[in-house]
Amino acid sequence: MNTTRSRIALAAMSFLVAGAAHAQISPPVADGTPEIDAAIVQHDWAGALTRLDERVRSHPRDAQARFKRANVLAQLGRDDDAMAAYTALTQTYPELPEPYNNLAALYVKRGKLDEARVVLETALRASPGYALAQANLGDIYLRLAAESFKRASALDPHDTYSARRSRQIVQLVSPPTRTEARPSAADAPHDDSDAPAGRAVAAPTTPPPQDATPNFPTIVPGTSAAPALAPYMAPQTAQP
Repeated sequence: MNTTRSRIALAAMSFLVAGAAHAQISPPVADGTPEIDAAIVQHDWAGALTRLDERVRSHPRDAQARFKRANVLAQLGRDDDAMAAYTALTQTYPELPEPYNNLAALYVKRGKLDEARVVLETALRASPGYALAQANLGDIYLRLAAESFKRASALDPHDTYSARRSRQIVQLVSPPTRTEARPSAADAPHDDSDAPAGRAVAAPTTPPPQDATPNFPTIVPGTSAAPALAPYMAPQTAQP
């Protein structure tokens, strides 16, 4: 299945976007579906889905097209269909970690942390070197720890240690606020005696809400249209 693995990795390369302000045509891919790729780059999710449905019907073993289709379904907010598509991919190609990773992200979106943990552990058994799944699993463990500390503090109101630990962990795994993500030199204090010339020191920010969900890495950072926890495309994990 090395060929399939390389094709998934190549698909990943073609859809990495640095940010909404820098979105542009991605490098071409070698799967013979330029119209589909163009629709995806333009965020024409409905058009992309129509073409992907046709592609999958005519090429049911095209793992890359099936993976793209699942991601487009997630972009459209059709989480049930996306999860079914990711699950089908894990059954057909159990050696590929990316479908497991994205399936786990949708489980987290629904608050199903235990299910997400199991799926990510499966991804890592399939591909121990898949860094994104390992990082996401770390976030899951942290979130589960926060819930345990929260339950402990609820059982014992005098247990300030558990309450503090719960807050600290939730703050650690929460997505950065807009201020954190884009610090401004005008708003940040300077200390010319210690900092290199022209380098701003980030100003303190307001802690994120305690009930924030884990910060799964996104492939299109800064775009509000994408599901909060579902990466649009899995990152490159192997050179094609």
